Amino acid sequence: MKIELSVDPHDQWFVSVWVTLNQKSAPVTFKVDNGCNALVLSHDTLKKLGISTNVENLDKLPNKIGKLASGEKRTFKSLGSVSLFQPGKKQLRICDANAICHATHETNDLMGTEVFKQFTDVHFRLIGNKYMELLK
Repeated sequence: MKIELSVDPHDQWFVSVWVTLNQKSAPVTFKVDNGCNALVLSHDTLKKLGISTNVENLDKLPNKIGKLASGEKRTFKSLGSVSLFQPGKKQLRICDANAICHATHETNDLMGTEVFKQFTDVHFRLIGNKYMELLK
């Protein structure tokens, strides 16, 4: 499965997909971060999916301890399983993945190994037509 990849002026990679959570869907542009071991949804994305990001609401979500690249452990909030779909008329299912969010402040939408480890191989083409290819 090939998904269009965009590269910003800082050589950061991004993919745009549809995310479904609790029967609501929204388009999301994820920063591809293979150093991140999670699928992280930003507070802006949660709002698009109809989830209140006030502290009282996020406090109700289960805690998820995550390890940062520095080795530091940080508490996130578990959102449960989300479904990712390829954009376009057919909206082909990419996969389901467990998503987290930061409990108190805004983060980027990050696509990390929580998604990639579900595939036998992941390739990135960065010249010409840019894409990420996920192989089952």
